[in-house]
Amino acid sequence: MAAKDGTNGGHPGGRRRESLTSALVQVGVVAVVLAGAVTFLVHRGTVKQKVEARMKAARIAAQRDNPADLRKALTELDALFQLDADARDAQALAADVNARLWLEYRQPEAEARAREHLARAEALDSRSGERHGAKALVLLAEGKATEAEQYLEGLKTQGAKSPKLALAEAEALLARGRLSEARQAFARASEAGWREPRYAVAHGEALLDEGMYVQAAEALKRATAANPDHLRARLSLVLAQLYQGMGQDEATRTISEVLAREAELSPSLKARARVVRAALALTQGNADEARTAAEEALTITPDEHHALFVRARALALKKDPGARAGFQEAVAKRRTAPLLYLDGARALQQAGDGEGALGLLDAYETVFRDVQVSVAEGKTASALERDERYWLARGNVLEGLGRAEDAMGAYDRALAVKGVGLARAQYAKAALLMARKDYDGARPLLVEVAPESGQGAMPEAYAAMGELLFAKGEYATGCQHYFFGLSRERLLGTAPETLKAKASDVEKRLVAAGQSSMAKAWKTEADTLLR
Repeated sequence: MAAKDGTNGGHPGGRRRESLTSALVQVGVVAVVLAGAVTFLVHRGTVKQKVEARMKAARIAAQRDNPADLRKALTELDALFQLDADARDAQALAADVNARLWLEYRQPEAEARAREHLARAEALDSRSGERHGAKALVLLAEGKATEAEQYLEGLKTQGAKSPKLALAEAEALLARGRLSEARQAFARASEAGWREPRYAVAHGEALLDEGMYVQAAEALKRATAANPDHLRARLSLVLAQLYQGMGQDEATRTISEVLAREAELSPSLKARARVVRAALALTQGNADEARTAAEEALTITPDEHHALFVRARALALKKDPGARAGFQEAVAKRRTAPLLYLDGARALQQAGDGEGALGLLDAYETVFRDVQVSVAEGKTASALERDERYWLARGNVLEGLGRAEDAMGAYDRALAVKGVGLARAQYAKAALLMARKDYDGARPLLVEVAPESGQGAMPEAYAAMGELLFAKGEYATGCQHYFFGLSRERLLGTAPETLKAKASDVEKRLVAAGQSSMAKAWKTEADTLLR
């Protein structure tokens, strides 16, 4: 019994020892598991923090938008992908940055990476504006403007909204020649993304392509406010100023500063710097230097349309027969840029190639003839019919070719628009009527643009009204209008020698008309004004 009791009594103690050991083992396992879980969570949290930090740094660099900044953003993103290759919004940002380097800064090696990251962002179902904006830009690069518009419209119906989508929409509209709608989309993008220079630059350059220099300069100044060191904005701004015949000192300084950093420049920026140099030379009347600088730009970027445009202008200034082909080459590179057609036609006309100018305007009409614009609720009209600048340009060319009736018809179509160029259209028609000695027909038009109050803005209209009044024998009132014209020209910076010559011509006409005393009074007043 004792043995039995001893044996039975040993089992409980053995079980206790076994249970204790097992419990300790289990505790150890749990501790290891918990430690592993904690380590995993800490690691995951650390990785997440690093990913977020890299993403933030990439976004900040990308927002500055210079090529060096974009490359810095890609460096941050490459480091991020070492931590998390499936970060979908980072993939979308990489697609966007590479697309900008490819399409905006003309770095072709970025195309493959843009497409690769876009495909990855789509596979991961990124919902970011970068993914959709990059997708639309790639479609545009493939010549699929209609498809890009449809893609963006589908996103709109889902409530998607961002400056990147507005910018892509603007580029799509621009590609199809719907310029007024494109301007609105560019403005929306610029307003929504006001902290980033990218949007204001795109807006400003689109306005520059339209020949709207003042508005372009305003938009580009907003870009430099967002980033004073934005190289593309600085170059495009001085180009807009040079096209207006001003800003030579600033252009000289900007070219020097930008080219001193040539290692940082993309091909498009290197080309644009030389375009600015060409435009500066042209402003100074040096056609040969302008042509050389423009050709240097084209060696770097053959499709730089402003380089083609400035080179053609340089040829026209020298009355070179190649100017016509030069402008045709420019418009072939940027079909929806009115600047190239309208200013090109003016340059060809001044060079004595009226037929070439008319041919350029015919090409403009072909591009924009079928474009429709909204004019009222649910109503559209031909963009060409609403394009007073085109009809004015066409009228001027036709008038120069001696086709007065056709020119009159073009001016009437410009007048019918009743747009911001109404005064210019009124003056153009009045001047044509004056050439016919149809003073009664011209007078009502000139009264509108050269009022007796002196508040009119067109010195040439006051000069025309002065001529009309002299022809009618109304010398005193005519002198008053001539005086207003000289005053306006003086404010606009016309050379003093030119103003004195015009004042002297009025004096001579008064003397020839037997108005000697009035001629003396006129000379006194004019000399006081021009002193």
